[in-house]
Amino acid sequence: MKLNKEKFLKTEVGAELKNCIRVWDNAIDELRKVTPGWGDPDAGLGFSYWDNTCRCCQAQWEVYKMVLLQFFGIEYNFTRTDSYFGLVTEDEENWLFKIERAAA
Repeated sequence: MKLNKEKFLKTEVGAELKNCIRVWDNAIDELRKVTPGWGDPDAGLGFSYWDNTCRCCQAQWEVYKMVLLQFFGIEYNFTRTDSYFGLVTEDEENWLFKIERAAA
């Protein structure tokens, strides 16, 4: 089956996948702020909240990743930098989606 990225991302599964990745990216940033030795572990919602959120999003992503590989034969990876995050193949040629970060 051929993947139509635009149509897929408009489905409920595609929209939830994109939301999962957005939440995971945000949780990683928030976790860094409260990680002992890096930030204040008692600030905001705290380390355990953001750690659990990251674990949950990663588990969800692993399921989405298997679905994409099973149905479309494409293995995407979660990637993030200071300027963007998204899902891309290992060769960085095929993006399912890429979200640019707003300039601070």
